[in-house]
Amino acid sequence: MFSRWERINNCCNFVSWWATPAGATYTPLYMDTESHNLTLEPYPEALYEAVVDAVPAWIIKRIHEVSTALSGTVHPELELMQSQLVSSVTAEVKKNLAVLLATDVDTQNINPLQVLRDSTTVVSDAMVQVGIPFPHRDQFEVRAMPNDIYSIGPITWRDLSEDVHDAGITWGAWKAAVILSRRRDEGMIPS
Repeated sequence: MFSRWERINNCCNFVSWWATPAGATYTPLYMDTESHNLTLEPYPEALYEAVVDAVPAWIIKRIHEVSTALSGTVHPELELMQSQLVSSVTAEVKKNLAVLLATDVDTQNINPLQVLRDSTTVVSDAMVQVGIPFPHRDQFEVRAMPNDIYSIGPITWRDLSEDVHDAGITWGAWKAAVILSRRRDEGMIPS
């Protein structure tokens, strides 16, 4: 039987495209299971588990909120596609979040919330397909999240759950501490 991380490692033989800020170009990050071991530190692992646990309820909630806000009801075709959409988003989040969190903190070029925002494209595509009207988006949203045309993705950790918020804040503090510790060790900041 494979452990949770061995299963993640086995499914991560892919090319992942990471968005860089505002407008951006994409840089491929090649992962192969032969040379990369996706072992997570405790804080990234806690964040990963909290996010993966929260994604199904969060994506269902967002489908209902956005569809109802823009068309007055949850479109029946979206209801029928809901489990497929949840599975697709969850699979993408699992894959891309595991890779991001296993990446050294100094080389991470996006944050976990961006992984979640990028995962909602399939839901946006489904909403377009069933004719949900487009919302008004401000310039920042269009620039920062060009593919999230319905603003489905989270802005903060709390958008997913309190557990994700706690894990996200803790992970952020851990990441900052690791980076500061390294810079001190390199003599780049005073002790």
